[in-house]
Amino acid sequence: MDTFKTIAFFVGLFAFCAWLFSRRWMDDEERRNASHEAPSDQQLRWHIRHLRQDIHALVLINMALLALVAGAVFFKL
Repeated sequence: MDTFKTIAFFVGLFAFCAWLFSRRWMDDEERRNASHEAPSDQQLRWHIRHLRQDIHALVLINMALLALVAGAVFFKL
């Protein structure tokens, strides 16, 4: 039981630190974004195109991993 309490303590501490860091980072990012002008249409198109490419790559990787896991579960590879 002591091991479980120790692990739970460190997991909680890590989660709190991650939340605190992300909050400070988001506040700093919001201040930086407020001081800059809006991106041009060309920059927005470039970012959207690359976001689509990233999403496509993630979908392919996730489908491959899903196929491997499903094969391992159903066919016991």
